[in-house]
Amino acid sequence: MDSNQLAIETKKVMAKLKTSDLSQYIDFALKPPVPFRGPGPIRLIVLGQDPTVQKPDYREKIKVALLLNQPGGLRTYLNKVCRGLGIDLAESIYATNLLKNFFTTPPDTMRKKDPTFFQNAANYWIPLLKKEIAEFKNVPILPLGEPVLNSLTNSPARTQIRYYWGYEGPAQYGQNFANIPPTENILSRIIFPFPHIPGLAHKFYRQQMDGYLAFMKNLMNLY
Repeated sequence: MDSNQLAIETKKVMAKLKTSDLSQYIDFALKPPVPFRGPGPIRLIVLGQDPTVQKPDYREKIKVALLLNQPGGLRTYLNKVCRGLGIDLAESIYATNLLKNFFTTPPDTMRKKDPTFFQNAANYWIPLLKKEIAEFKNVPILPLGEPVLNSLTNSPARTQIRYYWGYEGPAQYGQNFANIPPTENILSRIIFPFPHIPGLAHKFYRQQMDGYLAFMKNLMNLY
């Protein structure tokens, strides 16, 4: 899907949201950021949650998904991931958000009031996401955070990222890494779950990062 068609389809979803029960949560004054796309062959799709940062004044400055058009914490994080995989973020990454719209308040806050709201919003955007990534045949997906992961997975996939990263119990970390096969998610792709930046505050993820990246790289080299 080219950028013009994506913009048209995004406007259609926004129009549907405007007449939905979710409209009270959405900031329609801000235009959804465009995806980040490297010029080379795309080898990894990074899927963020939504563009709503905590500071309202900063939201209007967000023009590209995950702020990958400028230096920052998320770009630094994903650069580390890409180096571990032997790929170039600037060349080979396609990054977009599951929920492309801005909210009036970050979803983590709203989920406490309405636990169903995030999945309800995702249901509006998932059909477009499927069309958006259709050109990248067999390219793996890296979702950032459990809300994104849980919007994509089917049973029997686990709902917590740590179990894919070798978690065996408190202070027990193994090398039993895993991914989510195409049969266990609605995008029919191989998925490698990753924590969002706040998750890196946990020693577990920092300690397991290199091992999980090596596991992921071995599988990606099969494509």
